[in-house]
Amino acid sequence: SSRMSPTAQGASPPARPAAGLMAARPLAELCWDGLLLGAVLLHVWLAPYTKVEESFNVQAAHDVLTHGRDLQSYDHHQFPGSVPRTFLGAMGAAALASPAAALGASPLMLLYAVRLAIGAASVLAHARFRAAVGRQWGEPEARCLAAIAAIQFHLPFYMSRPLPNVFALMLANLAHAEAVSGSGYACLALLSAAAAVFRCDLLVIIAPMGLLLLAQRKVGFFVAAAVCAMAAATAAAASVAVDSMFWGRWLWPEFEVLWFNTAENKSSEWGTSPPLWYFYSALPRALSGSALLAGVGVVCERRVRGLVLVAVVFVGLYSILPHKELRFIFPAVPLLNAAAAAGAARCFRMKGALGLLAVLAVAGLAAGTALTTAVMAAASAANYPGGSAMVGLHGREAAFPPQSVHIGNLAATTGVSRFLQAHPSWQYSKEEGLQVDELAGRRFDRLLTEWSSVPGYACVGAALGFDRVAVQRPPQFPVRIMRSPKVYVLSRSADGGTMPCNDTTPLWS
Repeated sequence: SSRMSPTAQGASPPARPAAGLMAARPLAELCWDGLLLGAVLLHVWLAPYTKVEESFNVQAAHDVLTHGRDLQSYDHHQFPGSVPRTFLGAMGAAALASPAAALGASPLMLLYAVRLAIGAASVLAHARFRAAVGRQWGEPEARCLAAIAAIQFHLPFYMSRPLPNVFALMLANLAHAEAVSGSGYACLALLSAAAAVFRCDLLVIIAPMGLLLLAQRKVGFFVAAAVCAMAAATAAAASVAVDSMFWGRWLWPEFEVLWFNTAENKSSEWGTSPPLWYFYSALPRALSGSALLAGVGVVCERRVRGLVLVAVVFVGLYSILPHKELRFIFPAVPLLNAAAAAGAARCFRMKGALGLLAVLAVAGLAAGTALTTAVMAAASAANYPGGSAMVGLHGREAAFPPQSVHIGNLAATTGVSRFLQAHPSWQYSKEEGLQVDELAGRRFDRLLTEWSSVPGYACVGAALGFDRVAVQRPPQFPVRIMRSPKVYVLSRSADGGTMPCNDTTPLWS
């Protein structure tokens, strides 16, 4: 006789998830991305100013928002830098921040708006990568990835900064998402576009990623080569069209950067590091405690090994260049974090006493990473005395008549940007190479300088900057960030007298 279904026998059919629960699940996953967003916002609040390596893009974003089509007023005509850079990233950031400008926000608030716009875009790109990890590997891995990224220092700290590396990282994260999801051609197209516009060094990751996708039979060689060429050509054409207008000559900025760094090898003028520096210094600092979890992931999870191999080969090839900076290897960090997330999720799945020990180990690594991040964030926040001095000067003399202000080299490279030039009627000079006697002879009304005494000037304030990390005994916090005066604000004396800065000088931080 035929068997009756449970429903026919009077049993209730299996209940389907309520619509509200179905909607709540994606919302809950967004909360995990909110962890990283919160970390990014915290870093913007702690360290809102920018340093010399961010100078081009932050000034370009300011000029797009402030001067619009008046290209002759743009900063890059006066300070072009060693190589030209693309305006595409700065234009995107300025477009996202334009509502704040339309509402009449102050220049300083516009800086916050630009930083927040870049940070939000970076988090969205990372969320796309995390979502791909969740679909292909599982939600525990995706949630661990969110937590790992949020408690690290370097990734959240830099995600809101106007750097070519950060704009390239956005596209790299989207490419990583496609690699995990199985869309190999989209992955290679995104990496090629990023290499053509923002960071030519992404060429170094295209090769190992392409080989991995070939080995996984997700792409064919000739089609992949054509896709890379078309994506790079399209992106380069967009860059040439836009940037030639801004620079006043036909150029492809990222090609000039490539020529500068490789053919001419002039990047070495900015300093060199040992060949293995990325492996024994940069990556351990960037990953912190998750480096050990990445090892667990490689050992226990076959699915992460290909991505880890891509990251390691990328960093290894990049190590050939003598000039090294941690931000140059940012595209490898999300891949290694994904391996760490898989390792952490494997620890959480373990049962019994071994499982308990594994969970405690993960918790200990997370606590250590968070503590390290707190110390590094506090130290980094103290690295912008130029910005503090500029804001302090304007706060002190907001109602004063027009002034001429000279911005010294240290101030210019530690936080000062056009966003901090709060008074349009004031004249700001960044004339370089002036010694003490020359500064005195120029008769500027105000000086932001590293010299505590200049003839004919009186000290009105000093901005504190990072000095060292001091170790403290319990019950105090284990470490303390020590600051000392770095940038002095001097006012021209009406009687020509000189009053150096001393222990009674007001201090700004």
